[in-house]
Amino acid sequence: MRLTHSEQMSVLASATGLALIVLFFGSLALGFETNEWLAEMAACVAAFEFFSFGQSQYRNWKRRRGGPRG
Repeated sequence: MRLTHSEQMSVLASATGLALIVLFFGSLALGFETNEWLAEMAACVAAFEFFSFGQSQYRNWKRRRGGPRG
């Protein structure tokens, strides 16, 4: 699967958001003091980027199939 530059950036941002979530819960499990807003922000970033990536993949799929709206 070939990805455009913007799709590659979207995947990278999603992975970064997920890595922040893992670090947050890892530090929480080890007993370090953490900011509560960090996990929420990382989850929002990751969710938005996954949605954006999925939407672009769906549009490409629809375009290849020649759907009723093109």
